[in-house]
Amino acid sequence: MKTLLLMRHAKSDWDHPDLDDHDRPLNKRGLRAAPIMGKFLRSAKLVPNACLTSSAVRARHTAWLTAAAIGRDFPIIEVSTLYDFGDGEAIERAIAMHGGNHSCLLVVGHNPCVQAFTLHGCNDRGNPSAKAELSDKYPTSAVTHIEYDMATWAAIPRTKGTIRAFWRPRDVS
Repeated sequence: MKTLLLMRHAKSDWDHPDLDDHDRPLNKRGLRAAPIMGKFLRSAKLVPNACLTSSAVRARHTAWLTAAAIGRDFPIIEVSTLYDFGDGEAIERAIAMHGGNHSCLLVVGHNPCVQAFTLHGCNDRGNPSAKAELSDKYPTSAVTHIEYDMATWAAIPRTKGTIRAFWRPRDVS
């Protein structure tokens, strides 16, 4: 059994329109929300063994803040292909390639890629209300808890996940 915690990066700062999108930092709300989600994951005993994050500044910062709030040291692996806004295939490929043997993996990415991956890569056996909520909107800092019945992350292209829960910062703070 494998556990995926799929997180959209925290709220970014748009106060500097001259910055390249890749270089946008988090705003004050994002700086508060990422640790809230990390503390929640720790209290829910959903502690990742590793984190894959987009190379964008806002995603990397979200990963660091979330990991610090979880309070356990685990590798944070920057995967440039996670800086993607497509149909979710970039997330699938990154997990298959970099997931290793970790039992619980945190992935920090961007929308609409995060939402698309979740909707198309999961079966209908899980939590229908969670799936309905994230279908409507996948806000910044939100996390989906997905479980996979497989031995290795390399099998993810052939395996549909089961959504167990979907949390937004306002749900857990």
